[in-house]
Amino acid sequence: MCKECGCGSTGHAHQQVFNVPGMMCSNCENTVKTAVLGLPGVMSAEVDLKSKDVTISYDSNKVNADAIKEAIDATGFEVASVSAATHTHEHGGLMGTLKRLFK
Repeated sequence: MCKECGCGSTGHAHQQVFNVPGMMCSNCENTVKTAVLGLPGVMSAEVDLKSKDVTISYDSNKVNADAIKEAIDATGFEVASVSAATHTHEHGGLMGTLKRLFK
């Protein structure tokens, strides 16, 4: 369980941002997303075409950042950089809501 917000993250879930400057359109986006979502352990991939960033959530017990980078590079797009993503969630979870209320 995530200690910050109580979301249920086990500690094996990581989120990193891969900067892919060659992405220009939705076809580029789909190519990159298809490549990374096909890897075991990748849970989600969100593309921001304006910033050229792909935010990927993955299980570090099943895949690592190097394997994700290789999958993107194999599509013909080059990963310019990899950085840590800000800890975010789709939801705050019950524990997160309670912690925010009683801060």
